[in-house]
Amino acid sequence: MKIYIPGEGTVDSSVYRVHCAVNAYDQNLSFKLNEDTGDYCVYMRMPFPEEPVAVLGVGKNVPHPDYICKRLRESDVRIHGDKLFDMIVKEQNKVKEEKRYLADQASSDAAERIEKMLRNNGKSPVVKVFPNDKKGVVKSDA
Repeated sequence: MKIYIPGEGTVDSSVYRVHCAVNAYDQNLSFKLNEDTGDYCVYMRMPFPEEPVAVLGVGKNVPHPDYICKRLRESDVRIHGDKLFDMIVKEQNKVKEEKRYLADQASSDAAERIEKMLRNNGKSPVVKVFPNDKKGVVKSDA
């Protein structure tokens, strides 16, 4: 069912109910159709010269007001910011450790290949030290 709202024109009543619920959650939020994608989105009002920004997309169908409020609470950075930040940092540390492990493996492989090449050429990459009474220390692989 469509209703007429002054200044807004005719609006679907289910969209209006969701808009009221979103606006009750935070006065800077609104609910409307994204005309570029055809999806319904929650928009956040920005400072004057800027247009509102879509912060949460919900698809082509209008959801129930309780569902959209639940989604807003779950994704609210002001409430869950520390948890979200910790989760992001953990994921970044995990990726760094994986990259570090792969780099260590690659450098070990390279060192083994260099050692094999030197051994094939008759040289040892390992410096061997032998004590000498006259000169102090003698190194092999001249």
